[in-house]
Amino acid sequence: MYARISRKGQVTIPKSIRERLQVNNEGGVLFLVEDNEVKLKGIPGAQANLLAGSLKKYARRHTPLATIRKEIQGKIANEIAAEGVPD
Repeated sequence: MYARISRKGQVTIPKSIRERLQVNNEGGVLFLVEDNEVKLKGIPGAQANLLAGSLKKYARRHTPLATIRKEIQGKIANEIAAEGVPD
């Protein structure tokens, strides 16, 4: 079965496949990449809800992009300043 990829990289899973995988609006799919092939494993809504937040302890805290940029700019400025100081 063929599905077109949108400009945003999104694909609509055909209804017949969603039914076969037993996933609905609240369910999800797991993408498995093996030997340059992608396989989908259906995760029904109840199971998907059980997984919600299960990886939270492994996730890093969100850092705003502006904060990251300021930190990088500061490091670059320090490196440039250090190059200008004779030993």
